[in-house]
Amino acid sequence: MPITRRSFFSRTAAIAGAAAITPVLSSSVYSAAPKLGSQVPGIYRFNVGDIEVSAILDGYLALDPALVTGFDQQTAADTLEHNFRDPNTEKMTISVNGFIANTGDKLIVIDTGTDDLLGPTAGRFHQNLKRAGYNAADVDTVILTHLHVDHIGGLATKSGEKLFPNAEFITHKLDYDFWHDDGYRSQSPKSLQGFFDLARTYSAPYKNRTTLVEKDGEFLKGFDAVHLPGHTPGHMGIRIHSNNEEVLIWGDTVNSSALQFGNPDWTIAFDTDQEMARQTRRKIMDRVSSDRTPVLGIHHAFPGLGHVRRIGDAYAYHQSPWQHKI
Repeated sequence: MPITRRSFFSRTAAIAGAAAITPVLSSSVYSAAPKLGSQVPGIYRFNVGDIEVSAILDGYLALDPALVTGFDQQTAADTLEHNFRDPNTEKMTISVNGFIANTGDKLIVIDTGTDDLLGPTAGRFHQNLKRAGYNAADVDTVILTHLHVDHIGGLATKSGEKLFPNAEFITHKLDYDFWHDDGYRSQSPKSLQGFFDLARTYSAPYKNRTTLVEKDGEFLKGFDAVHLPGHTPGHMGIRIHSNNEEVLIWGDTVNSSALQFGNPDWTIAFDTDQEMARQTRRKIMDRVSSDRTPVLGIHHAFPGLGHVRRIGDAYAYHQSPWQHKI
């Protein structure tokens, strides 16, 4: 029926009348649902050529900013404010990310999070791995960038049971040897000797299926080792490449995105060789900024994917746009 001036006003009047008799709902009806207080599961997928990579969020850690070393307070405050962070914060919040690469033939996990070793804010790697559609029993290979506690926690249980029962374990030989060296352990402060014990406990179940990388280059089809020493002796990046596309998982090259891109000479207390870590960070930042290689960081804000741009003597990090289609 065509709308005439008369029919329009008659309909409008009817709607207004209906509104007048609609019951008014109390505000309590709208506030009945409880606040959830957490984000949805952390899973993000993208392609590197023919390889599908999924970022898996393990959770987050709240660290004391004093763990960053080599800085002055005012510069740190200015840097945080420049990056829209609270310069008066008492804690530095960083993500803990892991990754799984699906080559079509193999499932390859890179770093496994913390499990329950560092408190309740992290330890969801296996939970989110399942939500991403993967079963740990189907994983063929687990690669660790290094053997710090926030990377090995999802590898096994405290009682020595594999959490990836059918997987080969790969890490750098220098890192494996360092954490298994009784001399280094005894020379370390007692507060750090537990890190040696955990590295041994969590890698031990894979003793008969362990491969140690000794040089840079391809060690699996589409996966290259890139030695990035300093954070630990055998700290390594993983370059994933396929069909002329690539991404570099650079481990803990950066622990605080808010502070260390703008101040690449600042280190973190967990670096075993702080001068070497400083040199390595500048070298690899120069490389990826020049080559425009995307990077994945274990402690970048989830999902951890972005590019590095050089600005004078410093750098900036640009998180990649969200990919709605893969």
